[in-house]
Amino acid sequence: MSRNALEEMAARVREKKSAYERYNFERLQEEAFATFFDLAQEYTSLENLYLICVTVPKEFFKLESRLYVLHHKSGRLEKVCTSEEGVLLEAERADAAVPLLSEKITETDHSYILPIRGNVALTQWLPFASGHAILGLFEIYPKDRVDDKGLFFLEKFSNRIGYNLHQKLLLQQNIQHIKFINQLVADIEHNVISPNLYYKLFLLRFKKAIENYREIQEKFRDLIMFTQTQDSALCRELCELYHLLSTDNDDLEEEYHALKKHYEHNSLFLETLLRRDHFEKGTYVLRRQPCNFRTEIIQPLLERYLPIFAKAGITVDNKLGDIPDEEVTLFVDKGLISQVFENLFSNAVKYTREVEDARGQKIKMVSYHRNILKNHFGEGIHGVRFSIFTTGQPLSPEEAKKVFDEGFRASNVDREKGTGHGLHFVKNVVEIHGGKVGCEPKKYGNTIYFILPLKESQDTPPSETA
Repeated sequence: MSRNALEEMAARVREKKSAYERYNFERLQEEAFATFFDLAQEYTSLENLYLICVTVPKEFFKLESRLYVLHHKSGRLEKVCTSEEGVLLEAERADAAVPLLSEKITETDHSYILPIRGNVALTQWLPFASGHAILGLFEIYPKDRVDDKGLFFLEKFSNRIGYNLHQKLLLQQNIQHIKFINQLVADIEHNVISPNLYYKLFLLRFKKAIENYREIQEKFRDLIMFTQTQDSALCRELCELYHLLSTDNDDLEEEYHALKKHYEHNSLFLETLLRRDHFEKGTYVLRRQPCNFRTEIIQPLLERYLPIFAKAGITVDNKLGDIPDEEVTLFVDKGLISQVFENLFSNAVKYTREVEDARGQKIKMVSYHRNILKNHFGEGIHGVRFSIFTTGQPLSPEEAKKVFDEGFRASNVDREKGTGHGLHFVKNVVEIHGGKVGCEPKKYGNTIYFILPLKESQDTPPSETA
C-alpha cells in the first residue's frame, strides 16, 4: 500500500512538473505565485487571504481586482474585498452589486471575471450547499492590460485562490463546530448528566418505601398470629391480605432491582461517552481503575442479554477460561470497556446464525472465553484474551482483516441494519488501552477477540489521553 501510494504521488509530481514546463510562466509570474503561497501560509484569517488575493496582481502587474465569495451560511455571492477599498464591512457586502456566478471566464467592457474553484475532492465539505465547486469570482481590470498569456496565468492564479480559500473556509467551519461541541457538552452536563442524579435519589426513596411495606407485612404476620386463636374468619381475611401484600412487595422489589440495574448501566454509559475531557482533548481520555471483569462487566451484561439471546433462539456457552478472577488485575476505563462488551454482545444478537455441526445437529450459539497469554506483550508482560464466538457463515480471510475498519460491513450481515461503526469503536478503545483486536474465521462461525495487558504499572496515572 505504501509503495503504491509513493509511486502514485511520484507520477503526480511528474505530471505537475510537465504542466509547469508547458505553462512557461514568466519569471515575474512565478514570483507572484511564490509570494501568494508564502503569504497565504503566513496569514491564517480569511480577511488577510482576501487582501493577499487583490494586492498580488496590483503590486506585480498593476492590475486592479474585486473578490466575490459565496457567503458561508446563505450561499449568496458577496463582494468581500477590492484592491481599491480593501476588505468590505459586512453591511457593505450585502448591498454591493455582484456579477452572475459562472463556471467559465466571462468579460465585461472593462474586466475579466474568472471563476474561483475549490478543491473538488472536498466539495462535500463546503460550508454551503452550492452544488458545485465554485467558491466565488475574481474580477480583474482593466482588461486591456491582460493578453492571452496573462489571462492564462490569472486563471491558474484564481485556482490557487480557490484552494487556499477552501482550506480557510473549512478551518473556520471546524472552529465553529468545535465551539458548538464545547457548548453542547456543557449543556449535556447541565441538562442531562446532573438531572440523571435525581433518579439515584428516586431509587433510594423507592427502596425505603419497599422496606416500609416489608415492615407492614411483618406487622400483618404478627396480627395473624394473634387472631388465629381469636377469630378464624378475620384470620383468613388477614391471611389473604398478607399474601397479596407479600406478592406486591416481591413485584416491587423485582422492579426496583431492574430499575437500579438500568440506571447504573445508563449512568455509566452517559458519564463515559459524554465525558467533558473527551471533547476538550479531541480523543478518548481514560480514567483507569482496577476492574473485576466477571463481576463488574460480564455478569451484569449477561443478566441483561440472556433473555434477549433466549428470545432469538441463541444458546449461551459462558466459559471464563483458565484464569481465576483473583489473579486478574486489569487497570482499565470501566465505562469504555463495558461498551466494548456491549458492542460485541449486541453484534452477537444480530449476526449469530444457525449452523449444522459435524453430527448433523442444528446449533445457534454464542460462546464467551477468557484466556491468559504468557509474555504476550513482552517478557513478563502477560495478556488476557477475551473472545466471543458466534455461529454462522465464516468470513473470508480478507473480510476478517477489515471488520474493524470504520464503515465496513461483511457479506454475512444479511439485511441486518448497522453502520459498521461498532467494531471500529471496539478497536479504538482496546488500542488506547494498549491492547490488540482480531477476528478469526472458524469452521462453524467467527471469533472476535481482544487482548489487554494483564497488569499495568502501579505508577499509571488515573487519567491519561491516547
